[in-house]
Amino acid sequence: MKSNPIYQLSEKLTYILLSIMMVSALAGCEHNNVYNPDNGKDEEKPNTFDFATTSAIRLNVKYDVPKGYEILFDVYLENPFTTDADGQIVKRTDLEPAIRRITDGNGAYSGKEIIEAAHGNEVYIYTAYTGVPALFKTSFNGDAITADISWDTANAAAETRSAKGAKAAPASYHTLGDWNAKGKPNYLEKERINIPADVLKTISNTLQEGGDCPEEFRQSVDFELNDPQGRKAEVSVRMIGGTSGAASMFGYYCYKIGASQEEIAQAPKCIVFPNTLMSNYNGKKASGLKSGESVKLHYINDKGEDEGTAFPNGIKIGWFLLNDKFYSGNGEAFYSTTALNSDLRTHTAAFRIDDFIVLSFEDWTDQDYNDIQFNVWSNPIEAIISPEIPDINPDHGGSDDNGSVKYSKDYKGIVAFEDNWPAKGDYDLNDVIVKYSSRLNFNSKNEVLSTEDTYELLWSGASFKNGYAYQLNTERANVATQVTEAATTFTGQGLDADLSQATVNVLLSAINVTDNNTRTGTYKIKNSFTTPVPHATFGIPPYNPFIITHDNLEEQRTEIHLVNYAPTEKADKKRFHTGNDLSNPPGSYYVANGNYPFAIHLINVESFKTPENKAIDQSFPNFMNWVNSNGADHKDWYK
Repeated sequence: MKSNPIYQLSEKLTYILLSIMMVSALAGCEHNNVYNPDNGKDEEKPNTFDFATTSAIRLNVKYDVPKGYEILFDVYLENPFTTDADGQIVKRTDLEPAIRRITDGNGAYSGKEIIEAAHGNEVYIYTAYTGVPALFKTSFNGDAITADISWDTANAAAETRSAKGAKAAPASYHTLGDWNAKGKPNYLEKERINIPADVLKTISNTLQEGGDCPEEFRQSVDFELNDPQGRKAEVSVRMIGGTSGAASMFGYYCYKIGASQEEIAQAPKCIVFPNTLMSNYNGKKASGLKSGESVKLHYINDKGEDEGTAFPNGIKIGWFLLNDKFYSGNGEAFYSTTALNSDLRTHTAAFRIDDFIVLSFEDWTDQDYNDIQFNVWSNPIEAIISPEIPDINPDHGGSDDNGSVKYSKDYKGIVAFEDNWPAKGDYDLNDVIVKYSSRLNFNSKNEVLSTEDTYELLWSGASFKNGYAYQLNTERANVATQVTEAATTFTGQGLDADLSQATVNVLLSAINVTDNNTRTGTYKIKNSFTTPVPHATFGIPPYNPFIITHDNLEEQRTEIHLVNYAPTEKADKKRFHTGNDLSNPPGSYYVANGNYPFAIHLINVESFKTPENKAIDQSFPNFMNWVNSNGADHKDWYK
């Protein structure tokens, strides 16, 4: 039977319609799998997001210090301390401070800072300088950190040793009275002195955190009492400070001159400070003691009898520390009498600053001997006979050279570029990828003296011969530049002689340096400044980084910078607001209407890679969420 022609036509039309629908569906799927740089944006309206992984904050810090005492401090955005296998609270070695600064002579600092945008709310401010709290915890208040740093004395006066949680002295140990639940004695001297700034400076400079205490100061420090006029003496111990995270018990013992080692070992022990912890660490509460508070000692004779505060002549006083004992730590004892130490190591250091005697303990295995420091003195002052204690001239200040390095701060990260500007690219951001690690050296006014920059070219995903350079926020005449290591050299490398603002040419052709990505290339450059540059003016690495297309160092060249970073005087300004670029100099630079930048800085990372011809959001799924939230969400999308 023959088919109906009308039926056949209907069948063909149905087939055609189905085919069109399938093609449309496939086209839709295809479209969804390709990046869309505009993503619904107005073609004539630039994206106002700056694609920055950093943020600007205000930092205000105030320490209570004697006039003239400048405090070097670090700001961390997570806890810089951890507990090691021995149960000791130690400073982490895997964490760099977000900020490092020094206060003025009144203990104050206030300034604008640039930090990583991806951070929590907690802030930890740490200093190794003695006489002030070593660790202070606070939090962000909007885009500001404000810290009025003082000793933690909360509730210290309201509790006694009978209160729950208060730690008693070990069995057979003598005490000079009671203490509260946090270990603050109730037998402190009424008068607290302010230790002079020059003394605190000298201690901090002599016993530096992480340093190596000079051998001349490491000694068995048992003080001999022998007044030239035969008078009895009173002896006092004053708390200075320290950086230890151990809540140790500190005390003393008395023995006669000429006593045997066995007699010294059996001498009665007496607790002075039951908790030497000066700051709160990892859940351990500080005692509430302040620098400058003191205790008058009692003479405990060899029979364990308390004879009051008058010490006879012919007596030696030794010192001990029970490591972390107050909060039930290991309690290992370290003595000033070296022969009594189980490790046979000297755990005490001592020196004299004029008539101010410093006794300092190393409470575990380090070599800096700055864990906890005390001042020992007698009345009459001549009663303490200690000719073996070396003298140190006090640091009176006023000799600071603003050209001398007071401290340094390290920075690291990656900058990545798209070289097709001002046209749309594939936005894989791998046409040039450079890793940087930089050290900024500062004077005591927080001014930048010099930079030490290392750049490693990781990848060149482009056919163009792209160069890499950076601009500093100071004049060329203020800079002396040294290229100390270079994977490749070329005429014009280093400080650009044609530009008024300091601009450093690092490499000329990334594709040649990497030899088509079969190797990386390293460049090391030092910039020294004739006139120090204020840190707020100078900024932080990677400064103003950019690439130059077609290995061109001359005028009217194509430069590609980070969003809203200005080009150099050599850039071809006519290219702005052409192609996909919507810049409006001098108000905006290198902006477009889409969701992708032409260059990006990724702070605090050491690796970054995207596949060729795939937009960055296909490699980093949270990139677009970050962009669409204007940087509020998924701030760590690149980690």
